[in-house]
Amino acid sequence: MNRPRISLWGAVLFAAAVFCVQTPSTAAQAAGGTIGHGTFPVKVTKTLDSSKLKDGDAIELETAGGFKLADGTLVPKGSKLAGHVVSAKARSKGDANSLLTLSFDKLNIQGGKQLSVKGTVQAIFPPADEPMGPNMATAGTSLGGSTSGGGPGGGLAGVSPAGIGITNSKSGSNAQASSSPQSVMDVKATGVQGMPDLQLEDGMVTSKGKNVKLGNGVRMIIQAEILG
Repeated sequence: MNRPRISLWGAVLFAAAVFCVQTPSTAAQAAGGTIGHGTFPVKVTKTLDSSKLKDGDAIELETAGGFKLADGTLVPKGSKLAGHVVSAKARSKGDANSLLTLSFDKLNIQGGKQLSVKGTVQAIFPPADEPMGPNMATAGTSLGGSTSGGGPGGGLAGVSPAGIGITNSKSGSNAQASSSPQSVMDVKATGVQGMPDLQLEDGMVTSKGKNVKLGNGVRMIIQAEILG
């Protein structure tokens, strides 16, 4: 006679446990939650040098193309992406390796609106006016010459009259080397493109024998979660 009662209470407790686990997620959605997740292009406006930066230093980049979020928010080209240095290490006599890790947390757009983000570096490209570097997959081939609609000073990959759309791709998925000029960035690219002195893995930029230095105009693809 007691067994059915025990089973009933067990079912009630199980249902309560499931409800408690799901409640925070529902509350987060009601509060706004994530309004965008994917990749977008930015460029360096002030040189980032591992020999001059230290952990915790504030940094600021700007978007290299405009895009629209799922809720209709327009992020125009030139919007400021703020972040900080997670780790920085200069090369030394005893250790020729240097590193620089960046994290991004705020996206400032027109009208004083500020969005919270969780962003890391997914890919790095040289400035648009620099020639293709020797580590590109198409260097020295006919594919490295030109592409339809591209060329020096051309637009970003994916640009349309409405701007570049934020993607839903996950960092590292569908990675491919660009066969187009350096003026075009692929938002699905990963790692360092056309800058043979640098390496990028899990958001950490490293260099052997030199300090990590990302000068003005260096472009990046940022993998980010944009919060409401």
